[in-house]
Amino acid sequence: MAIAGSGYDMNLMRTFVVVYETRSVTEAAKALYISQPSVSYALAKLRKIFADPLFLRTRQGLEPTPAAESLYPQMVQAIQLMDSVVQSATDFRAEETTRTFRLMMTDLALMALFSFVVRAIQGLAPRARIEVTLLDVAQLEDKLRRNEIDAAIAIPAFPADIVVRDHLMDMPYVGVCAASHPRLSDAPSVEDLVAEQRIVVSEALGHQHVEQTLSRLHGHQQSSLALPNYSVVDETIAATESYCVVPLFLGDMFVKRSPVRKFILPFTLEPGHVGLHTLRRVAPSPPVEWLRQVISEALQAYPYPQHIEDYDDSWFTP
Repeated sequence: MAIAGSGYDMNLMRTFVVVYETRSVTEAAKALYISQPSVSYALAKLRKIFADPLFLRTRQGLEPTPAAESLYPQMVQAIQLMDSVVQSATDFRAEETTRTFRLMMTDLALMALFSFVVRAIQGLAPRARIEVTLLDVAQLEDKLRRNEIDAAIAIPAFPADIVVRDHLMDMPYVGVCAASHPRLSDAPSVEDLVAEQRIVVSEALGHQHVEQTLSRLHGHQQSSLALPNYSVVDETIAATESYCVVPLFLGDMFVKRSPVRKFILPFTLEPGHVGLHTLRRVAPSPPVEWLRQVISEALQAYPYPQHIEDYDDSWFTP
């Protein structure tokens, strides 16, 4: 169903998109800062234009019709194009901008990478504001689409027709346990690990393949220690006879600040492919394109190889 020449304005399109994404007139009104009757009026006009109900009320909320399903990507594309045209009408000057750059990162990335990122942004755009929210993989696409974030640093890959992914670095994983752990050596066997308690960190952070591998090794036994993030993993390990699998740079950080040690994993584990994710736009957004370049260049200074094949035999030091 083509939308060109249908006789509606951008406000109608934005209302349709937000109702589609929230499945609620009430939530759409809150997001758009307008009244509920205004949302209902806009939907009535759209239903008349397209000769279709567009949304059907169910117990779970407003369910889009097939016509609405086909309209949604076209509406989003049209809004993104118009927003980009408006943004491009004014030259972006980093040294003058007071824009708020919104990033989504894991606590791990905040600990390891954020100092490089913030130094680079503030060095070039001293008046800009930086706002960081913790990564939730399940929400990343929607937040990019709704312009709630400008970029995310994350490991998982997302559909290439929605997200632009710039490779930042590859990171091998290591095991970490208490420095005084009585049984685990610097090169334990699979059997050694299976006999030990493991710590699981939330899948919302994007390391699902790690837990999938460990679950198979442990016979799908549920771990007795599950944490929402990495912030207290080293302290937990130091206080217990447990272990955790973490990216190399986090293992190195833990060793420096807590009585823990690293060990080589006795199985093959795909490295974490850390990427910078931004929304794929019909017309590029100058501020976001600037942000992409600044972050990518800033993290070239990070003291680990960017590609796994560039690691030599000395990468692991207990």
